[in-house]
Amino acid sequence: MQTTGIVLAAGKSSRLGRDKLSVMMPDGRALAAWTLEAALNSRLDQIICVVKPEDTLEWLPSKWRGVCSYTYNPETRLRIVLCNDFAGGMANSIHCGILTAMEYRPRGVLMLMADQPLITTENINHVTAVLDSNPLCDYVAGTDNEGSKPPVAFRSHMFGPLLSLHGDEGARKMLRNPKYQGVQVSLRRESFWDADTELQVQQILKYAEERMWREA
Repeated sequence: MQTTGIVLAAGKSSRLGRDKLSVMMPDGRALAAWTLEAALNSRLDQIICVVKPEDTLEWLPSKWRGVCSYTYNPETRLRIVLCNDFAGGMANSIHCGILTAMEYRPRGVLMLMADQPLITTENINHVTAVLDSNPLCDYVAGTDNEGSKPPVAFRSHMFGPLLSLHGDEGARKMLRNPKYQGVQVSLRRESFWDADTELQVQQILKYAEERMWREA
């Protein structure tokens, strides 16, 4: 099943007070680069990264800067999309991602938050595999036993409801709606850690460094 990834990277970082995407991780890569490379190393067919117009993209993994595209090209796996209305809320970033994904005519999309760097390629492949094997569900979402959370994959018939979101509404509105049937995939709790505050950033950095030592 063709699935397009959407990495939402147009947030304002208002709670953190600095650009969360460019926070330096222990291996020298930017925080958001960890998320993006997990997606690029997965079985997703294309990756759409939704960013703010003023984003310099210096946080992008260096090997992908010269091969990404801003326009539709079926041969280019990474596509950057500017969300001019990002300040209007999360829904606008989702709209940009979904409308762009529709050009590829996927049977589903998987949405990721750029500030969740501990999401792994295995997590992404697991969620998409469960979507493939459950044709009657509307979506598949990760969980740490405290509700459905991103990463979340939606079938193409859910594009309309996602495009009806507005303001600060996110995909979580779909996950809480009993009208839609979903499947939950249990992931490790750190997979959901995001970089909203300085305390959360330090928690992520500490865990990432410990993980690197374990894998060395």
